[in-house]
Amino acid sequence: MDKKVFTGSTVSLLREDGRNLRFQLVPPMEANINQGKLSVASPMGKALLGRRQGEEFSFDAPGGRVRMKVLEIQPGSE
Repeated sequence: MDKKVFTGSTVSLLREDGRNLRFQLVPPMEANINQGKLSVASPMGKALLGRRQGEEFSFDAPGGRVRMKVLEIQPGSE
């Protein structure tokens, strides 16, 4: 079964510049980027929702367009 990114998922990402990132997608009120909690309402959060492992995506960030690849998805507890 293909895993998809949903609210509560923890995702490992690879940026086009080679940096690895890891975030948990959370509702806006729980967001805290310093704790690795990314809002689903943020540009990156919106771009991540529904993505599958191995999928590449891009989004507009304040510094310009950013491209990433989903490396791993860990489902959140429901």
